[in-house]
Amino acid sequence: MAGGNKFDATASMVGYLYQCRFALFKAIQATRDAPGADISIERFDDVAFEQNGDPVELIQTKHHLAGKGSLSDASTDLWKTLRVWAERIAADPATVISSRFFLITTATAPSGSAASLLRADGRDEAGALVLLEASAATSTSATNALAYQAFNALSPTLRVGLLKVMTVLDAASDALDLQADIEAELHHAAKTQHVPALVERLEGWWFRQVIASLSVAGAPPIPVVTVDAKIEELRESFQRDALPVDFAELDVTQEILDEHDGRLFVRQLRDIEVAPKRIGWAIRDYYRAFEQRSRWARDDLLVDNELQRYERGLIEAWEPRFESACEECDGRDDALRIAAGRQIYKWAECDADFPLRSVRQRFLTHGSFHILANRLALGWHPDFRAKGGDDE
Repeated sequence: MAGGNKFDATASMVGYLYQCRFALFKAIQATRDAPGADISIERFDDVAFEQNGDPVELIQTKHHLAGKGSLSDASTDLWKTLRVWAERIAADPATVISSRFFLITTATAPSGSAASLLRADGRDEAGALVLLEASAATSTSATNALAYQAFNALSPTLRVGLLKVMTVLDAASDALDLQADIEAELHHAAKTQHVPALVERLEGWWFRQVIASLSVAGAPPIPVVTVDAKIEELRESFQRDALPVDFAELDVTQEILDEHDGRLFVRQLRDIEVAPKRIGWAIRDYYRAFEQRSRWARDDLLVDNELQRYERGLIEAWEPRFESACEECDGRDDALRIAAGRQIYKWAECDADFPLRSVRQRFLTHGSFHILANRLALGWHPDFRAKGGDDE
């Protein structure tokens, strides 16, 4: 297979991500159109909206890389979808009364095709039925054989019923364009330049919800009100007087602990004989604070040099405590100087509480002290500058 990899799963992976992203897009729209609904993935269909446990909208999504794909009358995408729905209707004929069916695809339905006649506008279900029945009768496609069989097994009345509640939305946004569609839906949730950062956080939360739902057999669907609540939470965190908190519960691996073990702020802690467990906590808070501050900077959420002013406040709170400790142990033996440093660090570790704008998180204060210690902007041992050196 020259120039290719027969095991390449890129298309299927993108298709699944598209399915999840589309579900989020529809859930956002449902927060205003159907706030009492629940949404599920791979439960009744690719995506489904439910009321009281019953599906009211069944959605099939079909994604094609680079805009490829066509919904001709013998299209595999079209007939795979029809098979799924025909089998559902055969098992429960009342579905054609209680549910609506949507085929969302990046492919394009040719003019005059059955799929084109099932779009939201210019519909002709009778004409579409003639074309589909002709395709099922004349096509020799082995791939579509079971789909033809399932469709033909429906009574004429149910075939018509299926097409009446079926809508084809072709030439839909692809996986990348769909992100822009989501941002457009949420354009009022934050300042224009911050909407992509808000959507990134919303998608991260959404994918975790989807994974949790798919990982447990019989897991309940996701309520639309939950999506609305998350959007509101993020909206509030992106207000002028607020900042989103992303890393408060971030765990650090042993690899991260080992990677940071030689840093200057850790050596400072060892100079005052801090126990290993507390050093591990210090690395955790340093890492969380570093990642959080970096993300705020990347997302352009910090204004008017507020991070520098925050650090200045930490340094000015530390300065009198440090100078007082130095005065009390001036000229004394190293054990007393170590004890003085431990007392200053205990204050920073346990008592210091300095919010940044609306964020009052211990990891931010504690971790920022270590970021400053790593630059020798402050320290704990009275001789920390003499003991310090270039960070490796």
